[in-house]
Amino acid sequence: MLPAAMSAVQQLRRSSTYMASNMITLPYYRFYRQNTLLPVLAIVKAVKEGERDELISRRMRYWRERKLREYQFVSVAGTLLAAAVIGCFSWMPQDNEHWLGPAAWYSCLVMSLFAILLSSSEAFIFSTIKDGPRPRLLVKELAMIALIKEHNPESKPPHLARANTDRERGKETPQYARDAEIRWNMVFTWQAPVMLIAYAVTCFLMGLTINVCTPLYDGVGFRDASKASIFYIVSFILSGAVFVWCSFWAYRFIDLEDHEHEHDKGLELDPEPTTLREQVFLRSVDGNSPIESPPSLGLQRR
Repeated sequence: MLPAAMSAVQQLRRSSTYMASNMITLPYYRFYRQNTLLPVLAIVKAVKEGERDELISRRMRYWRERKLREYQFVSVAGTLLAAAVIGCFSWMPQDNEHWLGPAAWYSCLVMSLFAILLSSSEAFIFSTIKDGPRPRLLVKELAMIALIKEHNPESKPPHLARANTDRERGKETPQYARDAEIRWNMVFTWQAPVMLIAYAVTCFLMGLTINVCTPLYDGVGFRDASKASIFYIVSFILSGAVFVWCSFWAYRFIDLEDHEHEHDKGLELDPEPTTLREQVFLRSVDGNSPIESPPSLGLQRR
């Protein structure tokens, strides 16, 4: 009875955590999922399955480059958003405006500034790692996202016992096995700039809507400002619908982790694909030997 109750409590805790995470990341769920959550899960899974260090390091390098581009976007968007809010402060205050309007703008300005500072700070960390004078140890790289535990081959956990599978794939069994556990506090840290800028945009739109729609609820009556408010509401709904529609279909048939699946299928990049193409091209130009098959695409089976 007691183990079953403990299992039910753990399942309820996981479910509630999952629902809370989805609700918190709702304004920027695509960014969070594609640029932080899925890459981290893929890297930790590769470590647990005993993938080669070169491929894991490549995954880490690709993820850092994506995060750098994300931080650059956050810095630019935060700057433009802060400038827009400061410009809105110069508007004439409206009578009977709800206090949530200016409060949302103040919150937007604060979150935009902190998003810029945090994205610049984390981009500096990622750039320093990328441009370092010598390669870093893989364990230190993985410490950014996971807690790594090393085991001797005799004492490794059952899910890491893959000697037969490795031999079938032609891979060498590592001298030691690794187990990995995601550092969720680090996952929160690396996605925080996007979180701040997403909530800043939400606060800006909320303050703008309250300010523009004040003539509809101030009790003065229907006038020209009320017509402008209705026009604003219609354009807001249409623009929001287009944004949601395009945001959904933009990711519908595109898998940003497709390169990971290629590695799982046993494909890897040829270290010198250009040399082979040059040789085939030179032979075709010289006429010494005919081309019997097209040049390699740079992929070979392991």
